[in-house]
Amino acid sequence: METWAIVVIVLGTNLITNLLTWFLTNRQLKHSAEQFKRQLEAQKEADKRERRREVRSEPLVKLRDELARMAAKGDRVAYLATPTGYQSKEMAEEFTQALDDWNTYMASGEFQQVVFMQYDVELVGRVSEIKSEYNAARYRFGAYWQWLSAADREKGLEESIKVIVENRVKIAEVQSEINKLLEEL
Repeated sequence: METWAIVVIVLGTNLITNLLTWFLTNRQLKHSAEQFKRQLEAQKEADKRERRREVRSEPLVKLRDELARMAAKGDRVAYLATPTGYQSKEMAEEFTQALDDWNTYMASGEFQQVVFMQYDVELVGRVSEIKSEYNAARYRFGAYWQWLSAADREKGLEESIKVIVENRVKIAEVQSEINKLLEEL
């Protein structure tokens, strides 16, 4: 075979190989760019869903926390109002301080602000009912403590303590409902 034929075959083979390599590289780049766009869109959608979930869950988490906070303050007052709780002068002062703390918390409006952030009307109704019962118990604690003698105080405080104890179950139910709502988001 002549030299020029060998050169043409080698150059032709190299040209075909280079064209094929160029074509395959371009297809891979195009495919990679499309795949990158799809991944970017999927990530963008996932971020949007996560942000939506975050925004919707924040008020529920705050409500759950505020219910626990209100219940803890109520339980503290209820414990100190029991006959074993207020026997000593120190305990009576601690009861008064705990009641003042609870009154300050409820008057601050923090709890109500969290309630106004909610979007589930049924949940708001249940929480408002619990809050109303706590408010009634709180006022009774203060009234019985100030105006009743030590002998009559025990009878009057029992009713308020009963409300606090019953609300523990209601709060647990509402918090369970909040947890279910959070799981659905």
